[in-house]
Amino acid sequence: MSMKNIIIDLTSKVPFKWRTRIKNIPGLKQLQSVLLNKWVKQNEFIATISGGPAKGLVFPVQMPQDKLMWIGTWELDFARFLQQSVKSGWICYDIGGYKGYFGGIMALSGAREVFIFEPLPVNTEKIKNLISLNSNLPLRLIEKAVSNVSGTSVFKVMTEGTMGKLEKSSFQEWEKEVDTLEVESITIDELLEHIPDPDLIKIDVEGAEEMVLQGGMKTLKSKKPVLMIEVHSAQIGARCYSLLNSIYNNIYVFETGKNPGNGEPEICHYIAGI
Repeated sequence: MSMKNIIIDLTSKVPFKWRTRIKNIPGLKQLQSVLLNKWVKQNEFIATISGGPAKGLVFPVQMPQDKLMWIGTWELDFARFLQQSVKSGWICYDIGGYKGYFGGIMALSGAREVFIFEPLPVNTEKIKNLISLNSNLPLRLIEKAVSNVSGTSVFKVMTEGTMGKLEKSSFQEWEKEVDTLEVESITIDELLEHIPDPDLIKIDVEGAEEMVLQGGMKTLKSKKPVLMIEVHSAQIGARCYSLLNSIYNNIYVFETGKNPGNGEPEICHYIAGI
C-alpha cells in the first residue's frame, strides 16, 4: 500500500468524536497537516465518508479543499440539524448544491428524491461523479441557477474557482470575479411544472437568496415547505424576512435560536417551517 493510501486509511479511522478536537491537541494538528500536505495535498481520490451526518456517502475528494467533507465535519452543526429535519419520503431541493455534500445528507436521511441545483460546470461535474458513485441514492442534478426569472442569467465565477454567484447578487459586490458565464435560470414556481412539490428547500446562493424567494412566492404560500436559507448579510436577511414573515409563523436564526435581527452573525441560517 502506498504512503498516500496509508495516510488516507489512517485519517478515515480516527474516531469521529476526535475529528473536531484534533486542532486543540498540541502538535497533533501540525503533524496531521504535514502528512496530508506531503502525501495527499492536491490529490484526487474516492472515499467513503466514515463518520458524521454524511456517513456512508461515497465522495470524490479533492485535497485540500474537501478535507472537512471527507472526514465528515463540514459545517457539522448545520449538517446534523439538516439530517434530523428530513423526514422519510420527503422531496428535497438543494439550491446552490456546490459539490453535492448536503444533497447527499438529505438522501441518506430518507428523502424520496433530492434535486440538486447547481449551474457552475466545475461543480456539476463533481456532482455527476457523486451521483454515479452513489447510484443507490435518489439524487438528481439540475444544471440551472434558481432565481426570480427564467431564461439566461450571467453567473460570476469567483477567485475560489468552485464558488460563484448570480451577477445581481449583492453579496461581496467589491470582490472581482475571475470569469463570467451565461447559465440557464429558472424559478421555483416554474419548477413545479416539471418536478414534485418540495417538502424542504435548502438555499445557499451567495447573496441571491432574495431572488430565489421572489421566484417561489406562489409555491411558498401554497405549500409552506421547510426552508433553510444561508443568509449572506444583515441587509439581505432583512429583505428575506420581509418576504417570508407573512407566510411563516416562526422564522428563527439557527445559530442563535432567536428571531432575525437579534445579534446573529453576518452570515447565518434562517429556518422557517419548523
